[in-house]
Parts: sequence; C-alpha cells; structure tokens
Amino acid sequence: MKNSLPGLVMSAAVLGAALFAFAPRPLPAFPASTIAANRLQINGLAQAGARTVAVGERGVILLSDDAGASWRRAAITPDEASTLTEVFFVSPRVGVAVGHDGWIVRTVDGGEHWQEVRFDHRHSDPLLAVWGRANGPLFVVGSFGQLLVSHDEGATWSAQKTPADDRHLNAIAGDSEGHVVIAGETGTLLVSNDDGANWEKRASPYAGSLFGVLPLGAHAWLAYGMRGNVLRSDDDGQTWVHIDSGVGTSYFGATQLPGGPLVLVGQGGAIVTSSDGGAHYVVRKAGGVQSLAAVLNEGQGHLLVAGEAGVMRWTLPVSVAKTNAPS
Repeated sequence: MKNSLPGLVMSAAVLGAALFAFAPRPLPAFPASTIAANRLQINGLAQAGARTVAVGERGVILLSDDAGASWRRAAITPDEASTLTEVFFVSPRVGVAVGHDGWIVRTVDGGEHWQEVRFDHRHSDPLLAVWGRANGPLFVVGSFGQLLVSHDEGATWSAQKTPADDRHLNAIAGDSEGHVVIAGETGTLLVSNDDGANWEKRASPYAGSLFGVLPLGAHAWLAYGMRGNVLRSDDDGQTWVHIDSGVGTSYFGATQLPGGPLVLVGQGGAIVTSSDGGAHYVVRKAGGVQSLAAVLNEGQGHLLVAGEAGVMRWTLPVSVAKTNAPS
C-alpha cells in the first residue's frame, strides 16, 4: 500500500493538470461585442450613412458608430473566413464586400448582417474592388481579368468580357455621368462612357501595376500605383499623363476631401496630399513599417487610415484641414 501511494499522488496531479488545461477560461477583459481594430489587417473602408465599415483578414467586417473610436463585429452567413479586400455602399442600407475565393457578401441593413451571394469553391482567385451607383449597375473586378456585374444591387452576378485579357484588374470607380474607369496590372486602363455596357482600352504612360483610380470631377481622373506612380486625365480617361508624386513607394488607397484636397496612402505608411487636383504633392509621412491600404474622411480635420496595423485616426495638417473645412 505504501508503494502505491506515490503513484496515486502522481495520477491525481496529472488528472488535475488535465482538468485545468481543458477547463473553460474567463472571457477577455473587453466585452464580447467589441473588437480591437488595431489587431487585424484592414483592407477596405466605407461609409454607410453615419456608420463606418471596415473589412479585412479572415473575413472580418467591423462596424463603428462613433467615427472609429470603437468597433464591433458584424454577422456574416455563412462565414467563410476568406480575406475581404474592399467594401462599398450604394446607399446607407445596401452594401457589398468582396474578397478571396471569389467571395461576395451583401448587406441590406447598413452592415449589421451580411449574406453570402457568391463563393468559388474551386478557385482561390481574389476579387479586388467593387463600385456602383444607386439605381445603376454594380461592378466587381479581380484577378485574371475578372469583371462581374449586378443589376439588382448585388443580389446576383454575371461575368462580363473586357479587352483586359487575363491581366489583374485592381480597381474600379465611376462618376454620376456614366463614366467608369478600371485600373490594373501592366498599366491597364479600361474606360467606359456608357455605365459599363462597353469598355475600351486606353494607352498608359506607365507600364507597371496600378492599384487605384479616383474621379476628381470636371472630367478629371487620377490613377495611382506601384513605386509612387500617379497618372492624371482631364478628358474622362481618354488620355493620361504621368505625375511625379515625390515618393517612390506604392500607393494603395486615396480619397478626395470636400473642397478638393487629395490624400494618397500606401507602402511603408506613406501619406501624401495634394491641394491642386493631383498636379503636385506634399509628403506628410513616409518611411514606416506598416503599409496602408485605405483612407476615409471622417470630417472635423480627421481621417481614418487602414492597413496592416488595423484602423487608426490621422489628423490632417492645418493647411489641408482648412481647405477641407465646410463653407
């Protein structure tokens, strides 16, 4: 009996350790309904009325109703956990997010709940950008020349041919007059003057990848991409000229503020601004480690910038904030 006592003690100790290892743990200190937006890679930002919506890695969709001060996670059915690359709202209630594996999810309640409307179980090819207008077509572009169109606010999608061949299409944007521009790999620029019914390829002064495109108004457009290359058009995308942006790092996101100033963000945390419609640029921040993928104006002299380090607030320089101030 004495010889078996150490064995019983050891068995009890092992059993206790096992029970401890598999016992339920206390919940994190922050409420389950909130999430730290600086612990996830965020690839896209959008405004849904007064609400801010962010999408990123592992299929996460975050909502903020206080200009990015706090975030909570939206519900997705089913949750495929594929990376989401961009989000766009055609109205405060109806929005679409796209991502890897051909994944498209849709909301009709301002982002609270999302329903999968497309997922490619055979291929992992990513969808990279989405744009559309209320009461008009919605478009999604992606790798290997993918262009999808929806005529029912994103509920169903069909493929559309373009002259891009199999080049990756990275960005799409349009204006209120039926002009739509797609930017992509090897300087690809596709232009439509009839709300995307037909597309024509335009010559580019830059043969590298373009990651974004932005309408500036008064027939002016901006395209931006690898190694700090910026292109500008003054004739709705028919012809383009190269602009020196002053930074040799890639740009991934841009926005135009009320009053006209531009903000571009990109590799290494680069942030540049322009107060003359994209003709000249001032470097505001460069040389960091974490890249930025998206930027959104929150008003009151503040921007939300998002990327590898999540979402953070950035204060506009005084000169730009004054230009951006409401009249």
